[in-house]
Amino acid sequence: PYTSGGAYINKMSDHCGDCEFDPKKRVGDDACPFTAGYWAFTPRHRDMLARNNRTRRAVSSMDRLGDLEAVLEQESARDRF
Repeated sequence: PYTSGGAYINKMSDHCGDCEFDPKKRVGDDACPFTAGYWAFTPRHRDMLARNNRTRRAVSSMDRLGDLEAVLEQESARDRF
């Protein structure tokens, strides 16, 4: 399994070109659902991700996010995507 945020998808593909969402934003009406979803997924699977060398960095990065609670609240209320 593999997951990524919007910034990675934007950098590695052309899928974000005409999208209404901003791949660099985690919170807000124009926040990318992939970016916000990535950061909502990470805490739910923290223990498993922290044990894996490839995903350990995501857990460390998550611990430094100042808006993680806002992301989690937003994603729990998301009704599309």
